[in-house]
Amino acid sequence: MSSGEVSAYDRMVWPEGQVESWLVTGEHRRELTAWFGEKEYRFLQQLALAAAAVPQDPERCVYYVPGLMGSQLGAARERPLPDNLLWLDPGDIHQGALQRLAVPGETLTVPGPVLYGYLPMKFALQAAGYTVRCFAYDWRLNIADMGAALAARLVAETARELSVVAHSMGGLVARMALRSESGRRVRRLITIGAPHTGSFAPVQAVRGSYPLVRRLAQIDAKHDAETLAREVFSSFHSLYQMLPRDQSPDLLNQRNWPDTGPQPNATLLDRVRLLDFGGADRRIAAIAGYGFQTIDRVAEVKGEFFYRYSFMGDGTVPTERAKLAGCPAWCCPVSHGELPRSPTVHTALVALLAGHEPNLPVDPPDLPGPPVMMPEAELREAFTSRIDWLKLDTHQRRAYLDSLTSAPPAAPTL
Repeated sequence: MSSGEVSAYDRMVWPEGQVESWLVTGEHRRELTAWFGEKEYRFLQQLALAAAAVPQDPERCVYYVPGLMGSQLGAARERPLPDNLLWLDPGDIHQGALQRLAVPGETLTVPGPVLYGYLPMKFALQAAGYTVRCFAYDWRLNIADMGAALAARLVAETARELSVVAHSMGGLVARMALRSESGRRVRRLITIGAPHTGSFAPVQAVRGSYPLVRRLAQIDAKHDAETLAREVFSSFHSLYQMLPRDQSPDLLNQRNWPDTGPQPNATLLDRVRLLDFGGADRRIAAIAGYGFQTIDRVAEVKGEFFYRYSFMGDGTVPTERAKLAGCPAWCCPVSHGELPRSPTVHTALVALLAGHEPNLPVDPPDLPGPPVMMPEAELREAFTSRIDWLKLDTHQRRAYLDSLTSAPPAAPTL
């Protein structure tokens, strides 16, 4: 299939609310089951029915801001054809279309959120009586610009009570919006797994050793993980803006990166310090994950990065870095990608939005196992086999897509 042809994934981009409606009525079950998988379809349908049974108050509005890769990106087509979905259309990725995400490049459309992370959260908040909207955005670009775009959306909102729930990088986008004039209307911002003081996952994405980058390269018939890192991921402004600024060695100094392998963009590194997220805000509360193998430190040794892993994180963001000094925070044993889908998190969000403390610990428990150091060379040995997407059957394709959101190893006690 040519990347210019209309694919099944292109056809599944519907206006907000359409898929939710079909989950309630049972319409298009066959297509939705093929898209979500049988288990996910049943999970979402139960949530949709529960949400549909509760009237949503238009005066109590919650905006959901997804994280990196949590919004769909596409290339515009002339109507009535749908946009050519690039993220996430595995058929196009197989044809090498991830190259079209490089910045600067063509202007891409944002058809809406990736439903895997959004719908469970939306249904849970609707079941609590809230009107829920999503701010989908181009997550490759400058976080300050995305924050300004969110602020512009908020200023047009007519609801009396306005709150924001933000996952991962979306928490940083929301913090920028809070600092604007329209952001003063926001009653509460709750971040889940947000890298308030940075994350080391962007280092691996730029270097081509991040598991997701390597898994995507497995079905890309034209590019390996290092090429994708060098030509695509290293061009994303937002990745650099999520780097820790208190790390030693200083990751904002290109000279502290290894000379071999994919390199960071020196100009984007230099611009990071220009972005100021601001400090504590009484309206902000955080939920941090723990119990999953997470990088909490990077060291450069003899021209190679070594990563230290511990269970004090959600697999992407260390627990302490998902907290913001001066703001209340709670912890839960949930992985990064599952945070917006977790019933435990949903219950905590409803409590916080109502002005109550959630039934979660403030600090994670002591977890067994010492930190483990792993060289980058060892990480490059993972996910090296090629996968021919066109030769996979339906079950194999479902298993591959599920692997993109799979959680890293969990602590033995979880």
